Amino acid sequence: MALTDTAIKNAKPKTKAYKMSDSGGLFLLIKPSGYKSWKYDFRINSTRGSYTIGKYPDISLKQARQEHLQARELVAQGINPKQIKTQRKVNDELNTKRFSYYMNQWLNKQVLAESTFKDLKQRIDKNLIPFLDKKNINEYTTADLLKIMLSISDRGAKETAIRLANVARRVFNEVLILGIIETNPAQGLAELLPKPDKRIDNNFGHITSTEELKILLNQIDAPSARQDFAVTQALKLMPLVFLRPYNIRFLKWEYINFDENIIKLPATELKNNKPLDVPLATQAVTILKQMQQVTGHKTYVFVTAQGKDTPLSENTTTNALKRIINPTTNKPYGTGYMTSHGFRHTASTMLNELGYEADIIELQLAHTNKDRIRATYNKAKWMNKRIAMMQDWADYLDGIKAGTNIVPIKKEIVSGTV
Repeated sequence: MALTDTAIKNAKPKTKAYKMSDSGGLFLLIKPSGYKSWKYDFRINSTRGSYTIGKYPDISLKQARQEHLQARELVAQGINPKQIKTQRKVNDELNTKRFSYYMNQWLNKQVLAESTFKDLKQRIDKNLIPFLDKKNINEYTTADLLKIMLSISDRGAKETAIRLANVARRVFNEVLILGIIETNPAQGLAELLPKPDKRIDNNFGHITSTEELKILLNQIDAPSARQDFAVTQALKLMPLVFLRPYNIRFLKWEYINFDENIIKLPATELKNNKPLDVPLATQAVTILKQMQQVTGHKTYVFVTAQGKDTPLSENTTTNALKRIINPTTNKPYGTGYMTSHGFRHTASTMLNELGYEADIIELQLAHTNKDRIRATYNKAKWMNKRIAMMQDWADYLDGIKAGTNIVPIKKEIVSGTV
């Protein structure tokens, strides 16, 4: 007859150990000391075995029956049920591991360009690891994760918050598949976050007005006394080279050739996984040589005075732009108006309007040309035009800053041959 909770509670110890059977080989062993434990006797290939489920009342009758059922299923497959405890021990060990353990496992399986990998890892290390390593992986709720993501979003990085919420969802999904958690707390998390307003909160905000650009460039040239020299020099260089913020932050001295006045970025540093040559105008060379006197002995070009030989942190330049106030509007630059990434859009928009060939501009922006034959031709044959365009653009910006004698585009560069 099957056991009942009442019968188990009323069972008293005897001079010898005895069993109270349930069904299917499950029984409660009661020792003279009063110790009660659940056991399951089984047979696999004519070999008898006994599996200890656990102590009563720590494990209730209901729990014992559930584990007994799992054990019987394994025995039916010819598997020793003791593996349940082995797996439980593994799961317990995994439960005590932190988010960073599973994040790194996930990250190392991704197939990404080196530059994309480093950028993503830096975002994760800054925004997720410090907050999600405070508890065991199986202790987080959706509310916990939402609070962390909102803290990212509230500082103006809405796109970053959404992106990292989706990363967290993928990591927790792997933990779910491993059986360490029962539900994914990051499922649907991104949908709970505020969406960027493309009208006023564009992370690629940029200026296309010469008057507004004049104000911004002149303010960049006259930074506050508290701003680090490396940040100022990075901001000065950005409008002159059209590089993504990542490539500015991770720019190495080994990539710069002052004999040819060119930056040679390897394929591993570009999103399209193709090398890029960046001609340097004389103004850009001056900025880099000034920086060389400070960090020329280090790996990276833009290293802060307080920092070790490590790149500027994520969003450093955009945050510096946010601290600049446009005297015309009394509003800060930065997200939604002008970002460090926005300099690329400014250059693209204005150069197209001024008459430069779109293909040359796209090449300098490292945008992939789907016509591979044409792309090869462009790289090999159009360098002279790109060199001329970069110098003209730098002179054009000088003219904007001065407010007089804006250098016109040289028409022979637009229509002439190499």
